Amino acid sequence: MEKTTESNVKKLEKRLMRRLSASSLGHSTGFDYKHYTKHLWKILKKSVKTHELDLNFILCFMSLYNCAQRVILFHNLEFEYDYKLIDIVLEQPESPIRSCTLAMLIEPIELYVRDFHDLLILKSNDKSNFDISRKLVQILLALDNDDTHKFKATYEILYENSIETDVEVVQGKQTIMSKLLIELLEGQRNEELTHSISSAKWIAKNLSAANEKDTPSIDYDTFIKIFTHDAFSQLSAIFDTYEDEYRSSIEVAIKHQCQGNIEAECFQDIVEYTRSPSGYHAKILQQALDKKPIDYITLIRIIIGHEVKDLREIKLEYSKMYDETLYQAIEDRMDIAERKNLLAMIVVIGKHLTSNDSEEVCSDDRDNSSSTRTALRSITSRVAEIKANCSLHAFEKFIQILKIRHSH
Repeated sequence: MEKTTESNVKKLEKRLMRRLSASSLGHSTGFDYKHYTKHLWKILKKSVKTHELDLNFILCFMSLYNCAQRVILFHNLEFEYDYKLIDIVLEQPESPIRSCTLAMLIEPIELYVRDFHDLLILKSNDKSNFDISRKLVQILLALDNDDTHKFKATYEILYENSIETDVEVVQGKQTIMSKLLIELLEGQRNEELTHSISSAKWIAKNLSAANEKDTPSIDYDTFIKIFTHDAFSQLSAIFDTYEDEYRSSIEVAIKHQCQGNIEAECFQDIVEYTRSPSGYHAKILQQALDKKPIDYITLIRIIIGHEVKDLREIKLEYSKMYDETLYQAIEDRMDIAERKNLLAMIVVIGKHLTSNDSEEVCSDDRDNSSSTRTALRSITSRVAEIKANCSLHAFEKFIQILKIRHSH
């Protein structure tokens, strides 16, 4: 039985390698974006009159390419055929597959911006939903200074309004939450890998005093500045110094410093992110999968949004923390229809598996899933290597498209 399973996996591996190198990318050093755009247009032009899309097809098609290549295809589709795919996708009824398809068509920063705006709207309609405030912080934590500035600029372009103004309207002026979000949006964090022991000791001492008096010893503006402007290496030194010298967790100190639970939880999120960004995102993914119903928006944002950046590290940390792979978790917790539609967003082998492919691997014996997954991990790394070789060339093609558009 085990030999049969291994044989099926090898067949799948050969098929995927052949399809990836031949039909998907042409060859390892080229990306014929015009050919693939033309092929996509032949399918999509049917929707020009009906405004109805086969989102399953688009999702499967786009999952064949990495982020850079998808952006090229989308822009070339608009340039060559005047077809605004994103607008058509947004016209479709809301659903997890629509959200996933949209995420495949836009750059990560725009994905974060759209999610942030949607969360602000939800918060404005449900002031008591504190979980939304934490999600707003989650989105901003993953951005470095440059990304934060792009985030703000993209928000203003899409929604023609200042993001700081919208935050204050929803969270209230001069509240701790609005101040925290606005300071994160400043994009002024020290990004040097250095820290000051004396400064860490001073802050730790004041946090300890707050713990003893049960009242804040650091004014909120300063407290927020520390968490939003200090380098993560400095924050780590503060947390470690406090816990080493005062034999108490930093989370307890934060609770004494903050007025409300939601503020404390947001600052504790910054602690978790500081100590392990990949572990922090792995935990968020696990929480999203545990929700009833499943929090697809968060799943999509982290998995697709971090595809280029650090998804591999997040997946590895997830396996360590929860003793199962992210692939296993999604496979076990989603029903068949959802899994079929959304599997493309899980970067297991870099592309969407058809039901026939999946059945060929797993048809013999579910107990042999361990050897199957081991083989699939081998496929994953090989596919990722092939796709990585195309990234630079893809960006060069993208620049060519932009130059042509600018000249017109």
